[in-house]
Amino acid sequence: MSTLPAANYLTDNARTEGEFKAGLEAMLAATKQIPGAGVAELAITIAGGSITPAGSGGVLVIDTESSAASDDLTNIVQTNYPDSSMILLRNANAARFVVLKHAATGAGQIMLHHSVDYTLDDTKAWILLQRRGSDWHEVVRSPARLRMPVAGKSANFSVTAADCGKTFTCTNSITVSLAAAASLGTGWTCTFINLNANTTAVTLDPNGVETIDKQTSIVLHAEKAITVVCDGAEFFSLQGYVKPRRTSLVFATSLTVDTSEGDYFEVGALTANITTFTISNQREGERVRIRFVQDATGGRTVAAPSGAKITGSLASAANQASVLDLTYSFAGNRLEGFWTQIPV
Repeated sequence: MSTLPAANYLTDNARTEGEFKAGLEAMLAATKQIPGAGVAELAITIAGGSITPAGSGGVLVIDTESSAASDDLTNIVQTNYPDSSMILLRNANAARFVVLKHAATGAGQIMLHHSVDYTLDDTKAWILLQRRGSDWHEVVRSPARLRMPVAGKSANFSVTAADCGKTFTCTNSITVSLAAAASLGTGWTCTFINLNANTTAVTLDPNGVETIDKQTSIVLHAEKAITVVCDGAEFFSLQGYVKPRRTSLVFATSLTVDTSEGDYFEVGALTANITTFTISNQREGERVRIRFVQDATGGRTVAAPSGAKITGSLASAANQASVLDLTYSFAGNRLEGFWTQIPV
């Protein structure tokens, strides 16, 4: 270990020439451990998840074991660095990612911000660590990117903690799998854009039973975008649940419209009367429109939702369509709206 001599060590008149020289060498060795002190970067390769830097420099250039595309760094052996030492790390090759694992256990484990792993995925990315006892603690990472990366995706993919801040532009009907919220950590965020047209959707699928906006999955419809944030336990969208332009409902004599699933609904052709009609999960001021169409027989009826006040009536001619437009009134504490009959 390189430790600076104590104060007044060299000015002590009793100091021998050998001790004086040893003191100067200790000062030199300690100085070389300061990151950027004019010493060449130390190239070092991960072995079994660990590295043992020589102590002759403070800037470490880390490569993956056997030149793997990605390799975990779990521990940095502290033998050659005294307590409070700082080391600056980057990866050796932009094509070979070094994943710093948070709190992997054991002496020399790495304690990272937000308790989340950090990936050195660019030779211009750096992280500064300080030894505190038997652990290494993150001090700062760089660069603090003002422009976050954008990645195009056309097949199913997964997002991890290393993707924090990224924007993904998605094409084709694909599924995005989110890692467990606990592993992503509080404050993790990502933006997803569906570049598809018409009805081609992108599905965001949280891990296990975790949810986004209380939904087990989010269907991101064509030409829409969503920014997702994690609180360490579940996910939320900054815009709120991205509802589809249109939601289809199968005809039933007892019909329920769940407004958490959309704002505009089209019901299959009326082949009988709807005797029970329920609107669920509607909030004050929220508007919902529901399209009905008579079958070739016509004359079918639709019961009003409980407590609703509705003007006009459902068109009764064969194959004729009608739209029911409802808003939940805060003042009236009820659904209020009107029928619009569409010409055949």
